[in-house]
Amino acid sequence: MNRIISLVMLLLLTGIVHATTWKPSEKTDPLTGEKVPAWEIMSYGSYIYKWPSKYDLVFWPLTDEGYICFNPKNGYGAFNGDFEKISGEEKKTLTKWLSENYKPSEAPKSHKEKLAWLEKVYSQRKMDNDFWCRFYRLMAYVHRGDHNKSVEYVKKAIPLLNAKLQTNPEGIAKIEVLFLLGEYHRRTGELEKAKEYFAQVKKAKYKDDNGKEQTGHPYYVGLVQDREQLLEEESSNKADSGDGK
Repeated sequence: MNRIISLVMLLLLTGIVHATTWKPSEKTDPLTGEKVPAWEIMSYGSYIYKWPSKYDLVFWPLTDEGYICFNPKNGYGAFNGDFEKISGEEKKTLTKWLSENYKPSEAPKSHKEKLAWLEKVYSQRKMDNDFWCRFYRLMAYVHRGDHNKSVEYVKKAIPLLNAKLQTNPEGIAKIEVLFLLGEYHRRTGELEKAKEYFAQVKKAKYKDDNGKEQTGHPYYVGLVQDREQLLEEESSNKADSGDGK
C-alpha cells in the first residue's frame, strides 16, 4: 500500500511540476463595452518548449483554448493579448462584418472551430505577415491529426517564411526561419530542400547570453536532429517506391 501511495504522490508531483495553470478573469469587448469571461495565466515552465508544438515553433499559451477570448453574443473573438487592442477603423469594419456574418445560434464550440472563426475575424483586421505566419503554423499544429488539412496551412506559411528570409534576419530570428522552412519542406515532401535548410541551421551563427558569437544553437540543432531521423526514413521510403529514381 505504501508503495502505491508513493507512486501516486510521484505522479501527482510530476503533474504539478509540468502544469500550466490559469485563473478566471474577464476582458472588455471593444465593440460593445461588455465584460467577457477570459482566462489569465498563473504559471508555466520551460517544459513548454519541449512539447510537440516545438516543431512548428508555436508554444503554450498560444496552443491552448484558454488563450482565446470570445464573445458569443456578437461573435467577436481574438487571442487574449489582442482582444482589447483594436483601432477605431477596425471597430467599424468588424461591427459591420459580424452583423452580417455571425449567428449566435452557430457560435463555435470546440478549439478548432474557434480558431477557424478567429481566422475569419482576424482577416477583417490589419494583421501583419508575422502574425499570419504564426497563425498558420498554429493551425498546422492543431490539425496535425489531419495531414492534408495541416499541410494546407504549411503551404500558406511557406511564402511568408520566404519573405521573412528575404529581409535578412539575424541570429535566432534567422535560425527560426531556416528551421521552419526545413521542417515545412519536409512535410510537403521536398526532402532535398529540407536537408539544405537543416544544414544551414547547424551552421547559423547567433549570440549567446554573454553576447559571444556561437555556431549551431543547441535547441534548434536538437530539433533538426529529431527531424533528420524522419528524413532518413522518408528518403528511404521514397526510394523504395521508385520516386527517388
